[in-house]
Amino acid sequence: MKKLLIGYQTAVDGLEKACMAVAIVLTGLLFLISAYEIIANQLVGNSPVWVEEVSNLLFAWAIFIGAGVIARHGGHIGVELLYEMVGPSLQAVLKAGYTLLTLVVVFVMVYFGWEMALFVGKYQTSLYLDISLFYYYLSVPVGGALLGLFSVAAALPDPRDKADLTQTAGV
Repeated sequence: MKKLLIGYQTAVDGLEKACMAVAIVLTGLLFLISAYEIIANQLVGNSPVWVEEVSNLLFAWAIFIGAGVIARHGGHIGVELLYEMVGPSLQAVLKAGYTLLTLVVVFVMVYFGWEMALFVGKYQTSLYLDISLFYYYLSVPVGGALLGLFSVAAALPDPRDKADLTQTAGV
C-alpha cells in the first residue's frame, strides 16, 4: 500500500508541475493579449474583436486548471478555526467529509460539464473566430477531473514526508 501511495503522490506531483506550467503560459498569453488590446485601442481607437473571445477561453482554462492545484495545498475556502479546535480523530472525520463533498462536486463538474460541452459544441461556435464552444466548456470537466485527483492526493497520507524526515535526521 505504501508503494501505491508513493506512486500516486509522485504522479500527482508531476501532474501538478505540468498544470502549473500550463496555467502560467495561459496567464501570460492572457496578459499579452490584454496588453495588445489596450495598445491597439490607444493607437487605432478600436480594439480587435477576437481579443475578448480568446481572453475568455484562456481565462477559463487557467482558472479550472489552477483550481485543482490550489485544492491540493488547501488554498480553497475552509473552516480552519473549527478544524483546529477539535482533536485528531475528529479532524480525520472532517477531512474525509470534506473530501467526499469535494468528490460530489467533482462528479457534477465532470459529468454535467462534459454533457454541456458536447451539447453546446454541436450547435454553437464563437461569434468572431468561429471556434466550437466545445473547447470553452471542456475546461469544466477537465478542471473537475484535476480537482478530484488533487483533492484525493491532499486527503491521502504521503509516506514520503516521513521518509524525508528520517533521511535527513542523521545529517
